[in-house]
Amino acid sequence: MNRFTPHPFRGPLAGLKVLELGSDISVAFGARLLADLGAEVIKVEPPEGDPLRREAPLTPAGESALFAYLNRGKALISLDGSIEEGWRLLDDLAGRSDLVIATAEAVRGAEPDWAQRPATLVISPHGLSGPSTERPSSSFVLQHASGFAFHQASPVTEPEATAPVGCADWEGDMAGGLVVAIAALWALEAGEGRRPGPLVDVSHEDLLVYMLVEPFADWQAGLDVTNRRRDPEKGLTIAGGLVWYLPCADGAVMVSPREDHQWARWCEVMGHPDWTRDESLCGDRIVRTANAARLQALMAQWSVTQANRDVVEAAKAARVACFPVSTPHDLIENVQLRARRFFDEVRFADGTVLPMPSLPFRFIDQGGEELARGGEALAPARAEDGADLFEALLATRGGPARHRAAGGL
Repeated sequence: MNRFTPHPFRGPLAGLKVLELGSDISVAFGARLLADLGAEVIKVEPPEGDPLRREAPLTPAGESALFAYLNRGKALISLDGSIEEGWRLLDDLAGRSDLVIATAEAVRGAEPDWAQRPATLVISPHGLSGPSTERPSSSFVLQHASGFAFHQASPVTEPEATAPVGCADWEGDMAGGLVVAIAALWALEAGEGRRPGPLVDVSHEDLLVYMLVEPFADWQAGLDVTNRRRDPEKGLTIAGGLVWYLPCADGAVMVSPREDHQWARWCEVMGHPDWTRDESLCGDRIVRTANAARLQALMAQWSVTQANRDVVEAAKAARVACFPVSTPHDLIENVQLRARRFFDEVRFADGTVLPMPSLPFRFIDQGGEELARGGEALAPARAEDGADLFEALLATRGGPARHRAAGGL
């Protein structure tokens, strides 16, 4: 039985060998999470390179920040899996791995036919079974076909002028990466090292529909889930309480003085403007709910004169729920995130250094050893830079060295 042994210094997945095949953000992100936890991930690219290498944003030298974020911490190799020799070598690599994470295109159909296939996860737009299996698709199309885009863009003030477009910043694909990592580890555990290992068939469409808990609940409750228009008379509510978005002199905040005692303290923070004494406008929670839009406009007259951090600190001192609406720059400067060493500094070949999120949690073992994060790392190398790994594998087969490898940290 081929099992991995956790190592307290290298991470809980140290010793786990993962083979990543195909160009897909969910596949790459899922495998990267495993690499962050200590797994040895080998990513196979086609001879022309992963298409994500050309995805913006780019450094001055043309290196993709997205590709670096998804693939740092992996060993990258170049291989033409469309020819027989390349396919045989993939068979060898799969046989030496504990886990394969792949797109359907990369494994030539429904089930990879390697005799020594380990636990394997295959992701595709609509899954490996059903009438839509062969339908061409994309992340954008899938977000609309699943209803996810419609839900993400609801409600809005002017539905006709605000189309329900795709998720910002690849968030749908990144969420898919979490599913990939979880399902892959489940397959690994369920397979117990037997060959061929279990196959996990992941559909992008399935996982997007899976996240639509709220609209399904609204539909079951008899609400109209087809209307995207925001009701201007309704304030924004979270968990049953009023919450307002307030623009500030240097950004914005969200504030939620829900109960009467919280509202009283929030009025103190604002300096008790005259309108706060109008009982017909803000007398109690029910009244404030009915006048939410008007109150938002009045509070904004005060908040635009304040720095958002000052508003947050004053609200915190008054025990009123309030938080800044952070920009990327705010997050990089965030004292809490810095204290937790959340960001890695990733260096590219052209000298560009970019902060990139590390693991979204701290990992501390029973002996008190902490998995390192928040350090310096190199962006993945280019395929033409080469490395010895793939040449060594070819040499064991006696084949011609016409495929190249790219080493990445």
